Amino acid sequence: MKSNLSQLRSLFLIGVFSIFVTTGCGLFEKEASINTAELVGLWTVSDADVVPQIGGLPIKNYFTDVMGMSGLEAEAFAAIYDTFLQESFGGTIEFKDDNTYIFQIMDTIEDGTWSINSDGNKIILDGGTADEQIVSILELTKTILKVSYDEISMEDLDENVDTPDVEISMKIEMTLTK
Repeated sequence: MKSNLSQLRSLFLIGVFSIFVTTGCGLFEKEASINTAELVGLWTVSDADVVPQIGGLPIKNYFTDVMGMSGLEAEAFAAIYDTFLQESFGGTIEFKDDNTYIFQIMDTIEDGTWSINSDGNKIILDGGTADEQIVSILELTKTILKVSYDEISMEDLDENVDTPDVEISMKIEMTLTK
C-alpha cells in the first residue's frame, strides 16, 4: 500500500511538484532563498506543467519512432497522456511549522517531514528515506510558491517481461497559491 501511495505522491509531486509552467521558457531560472515563515501554511496547486520524455525522446516521437504509431495516433495518445497528467496534479500540500507536511491528491492523503537545505533554496521532503524528494524553490512570497523538480522512473510500457523497462523522465514546474 505504501508503494501505491509513494507512486501517487510521486505523481502529485510530478505533477505538486510535477506538471507545471513550461520548461525552458526562462521564467524561473533564479532560485529563491526560502523564508520558512512564508513557506508554512496550506498551499493549493494553481498551475502546473510537466514535460515528459520516454526513453529520452519527446512523447510523440517515442510513439512514432519506437511504437510505430502514425503521427495522428501518436498525437492522440500524447493528448490522452497529457490530460491524465493534468488531472493527476491538483491538490494541496500543507507545510507545518513543526517540519511535517500533509498533502492530498484526489482521495489520497500522505504525510511526512520537510526541511530546508543549507543554501536555503530547496525543500527536502522525507529526507534520508527511500521517499526523499528534493524540490527547488523558484519563487516564494506570502501567497505564491513556484517549484521545480525532475522525476525519473523505469516503467514496463508493453507489459512484456522479456523486454526492458523504459525510462520515463519529467521536468516539472508548478505554481501553488496560499
